[in-house]
Amino acid sequence: MTQVNFYTLGNDAADARLQFACRLTEKARELGHQIYIQTSSIEVAKQLDDLLWQFKPASFIPHEVVTDKAATGSGVSISVNPAPPEFSDLLINLTESVCANHQQFARINEIIGADTDSIEAGRQRYRFYRDAGVTLETFKI
Repeated sequence: MTQVNFYTLGNDAADARLQFACRLTEKARELGHQIYIQTSSIEVAKQLDDLLWQFKPASFIPHEVVTDKAATGSGVSISVNPAPPEFSDLLINLTESVCANHQQFARINEIIGADTDSIEAGRQRYRFYRDAGVTLETFKI
């Protein structure tokens, strides 16, 4: 059964969600997870790509931005497209929509920003997952 974790951020900085996504990615990689990060746009994917290289000076997270080609298995893939079926471990959802194929993942991390729009979109996603019967957990950051 899918486990969905909601992380509600108290920081309203413009890049707070991306910064936190980097922290989650680093921790998940340390635990040996295969990670698929879905973004809302190619611009956000490129921002996250840049941020993953520099968010911590001593950290190295091998990753790739996947457009229309297949992922190479770096362990961390970033894309605007839904994850292909071979990804089943961990999804970090940086879109404002629910993961339509949520059953394919063991775990989904939803990051909710401090702004009103992000909070409302997060509530809608929470209700969707709750109604779908997945295991939910929330964290205030």
